[in-house]
Amino acid sequence: MKRTLLAAALLLPLTSMAEYRERPYAPIAQSSNVIQDSTEYARVLDSKPIPGPVMARQLCSAVAAPPAPEHNAAGAVIGGLTGALLGSRFGGGHGKDATTIAGAVAGAMVGDRVGSGDAGPQQECHTIYEAGPPAGYQVTYEYQGKLLTTTTATPPGQFLRVRKLITVE
Repeated sequence: MKRTLLAAALLLPLTSMAEYRERPYAPIAQSSNVIQDSTEYARVLDSKPIPGPVMARQLCSAVAAPPAPEHNAAGAVIGGLTGALLGSRFGGGHGKDATTIAGAVAGAMVGDRVGSGDAGPQQECHTIYEAGPPAGYQVTYEYQGKLLTTTTATPPGQFLRVRKLITVE
């Protein structure tokens, strides 16, 4: 029993190697009637790209911002009110009135300057639609005196490989 298992274990790798046979091409038919399987070349007469999908891309450029106004009236009013409110919190008696007036003046000056500064350059973008890469190539070729057409994924060059398979039925 041990000898039989040992012989089977030793012969198992040999049996798997006996079935291996390298083929240059994938078989077209599961027939053993193939007489000739060869590669020939056909002359390419014309090749035209097949348009691919349209692609969108953004094209952006810097544009100058419109000049800002020199004074901001709304900012001055809001700043003056805010400054008066903050100034009224400090001091006592006539000092309180003075800090309220000083806060209103300082707030109006700051509010006038806010928003009147230069906005700087801005970007303006447009969408451009362009043809994408070709989806393939329509190829016209001459093979054995006949004009034939096929589609390839890449440009074919001057010659196209043609697989010739001869079988017997």
